Amino acid sequence: MNLEIKTDPKQPHHYIIAVAVHPATAGVKMAGKMFLKYRPIHFTNDDVENMQHAAIISKDKLFETTNSEALQMVGMTELASTISAMKMGAAANLCSLHHFSSEFEMDEESLATIVEAANTSDYFKEKLKQSSIRG
Repeated sequence: MNLEIKTDPKQPHHYIIAVAVHPATAGVKMAGKMFLKYRPIHFTNDDVENMQHAAIISKDKLFETTNSEALQMVGMTELASTISAMKMGAAANLCSLHHFSSEFEMDEESLATIVEAANTSDYFKEKLKQSSIRG
């Protein structure tokens, strides 16, 4: 999977979003503007910990375990598949991936508003830049 997610006990909710840019053919008002391409993936610090356990299990030399078996053992198959699918979709559609952490649960509209605000606000543009996932 290879996404480095930093956790903080004060921010237990995590979101991965894909951001795209409207092409020049979108018209004068929309061309070049960023937008939320895919619905956010929500997960928690517990999920991150479980994914880390799966990674450790899959590298065990004594009890050889495949990645998929390790993910199944810790109940993270669906989350891993969803993140992998988003990574592939983002790559195919020239999107950037971003990770946000929050103290409280956020809805899709809140995350879309952050992306939309980045089109006109240097503050939100910097927040989007800082949240970028390279991997």
